[in-house]
Amino acid sequence: MKQQKCIICLKTKGKRGCLIKDKALICSRCCAEMRNMDCEGCSYYKDTQKFSIEKARKSSEHFTVRIAPEIDDEIDRALMMVEAGKIEQGEKSIRLLLKENADLYSTHYAMGTIYGIKNQYDEAMKCFDRSIELFPYSVECWFNRALTAQNKMDIVEMITSFKKVIEIGGEDDDEVVFQASKFLGDFEILTRKETGLGLNEYIESLKQFDIAFDLMQSGQWRKAISGYQKAIAINSTTPQAFGNMALCYGYLNENENAIEAFDKAIELDPTYEPAAINKEIFMETIAKGLVFSEMHSKTKVIEYTKDYSVENNKLLIDDYLDDSSK
Repeated sequence: MKQQKCIICLKTKGKRGCLIKDKALICSRCCAEMRNMDCEGCSYYKDTQKFSIEKARKSSEHFTVRIAPEIDDEIDRALMMVEAGKIEQGEKSIRLLLKENADLYSTHYAMGTIYGIKNQYDEAMKCFDRSIELFPYSVECWFNRALTAQNKMDIVEMITSFKKVIEIGGEDDDEVVFQASKFLGDFEILTRKETGLGLNEYIESLKQFDIAFDLMQSGQWRKAISGYQKAIAINSTTPQAFGNMALCYGYLNENENAIEAFDKAIELDPTYEPAAINKEIFMETIAKGLVFSEMHSKTKVIEYTKDYSVENNKLLIDDYLDDSSK
């Protein structure tokens, strides 16, 4: 199908439905050049207004943004190449644009999109974060950041990003706002069904777990136990917290507490292999009169949804995972 040209310049592909042109398609350059107060209600005009307000509020910080429609057009062409399967060619163009226009949020967004397509989610996340740092009101960037966090199984950042989509989205962002709202609604239904918790409570339990996990990774066993107990106080249905807490007790040679925590993890989920395996290692170790910390390399530490039963995890909605990977 032949692509429709911008009705104003008749040169570049029209991608934006212009409100003052009866929603006829125009290119990003013409959009920027003709944007005025008559554009009230358009998402692009709305973003400009929001940024102006933020810029004024943070004037002492010299918070500025550069808009370059001609670069955006080049980005669009490069991403179209990627969509057509010419990933290497499109990436080469984006990298060149990024090198020469590192101050543009759109170049970082485009590079993040490339990384996402290549399943390089850590790199994609860094690019989206830089794009948002330069311009915090890009609904598309927040949405893609949410999908990237989902693929990384970083539930906290996923939820945070979807909420931001809803917060800053306008009428012209109906589709992505609807998708974000539906996802959060479906996710909360699942969290209530599986844990009995509302979305905010569940996210707080994840945050407490992550804090405890970082402490555990650095060998701060006692502080990690305290952190896991805080997570458990909010969500007592998570075997991961009990399983990891058992390991902490093991490294502190508090054998009875370790066994009790292992048993609780297995009671919550009899199919939870890490707790069963780690308990077996633990029991064999103490039966031989050895120090459990000597077996550290053989135990499995769990980072909640990131490592545990990804295929069977009901709190990672399969339909959305499938959609985000396309």
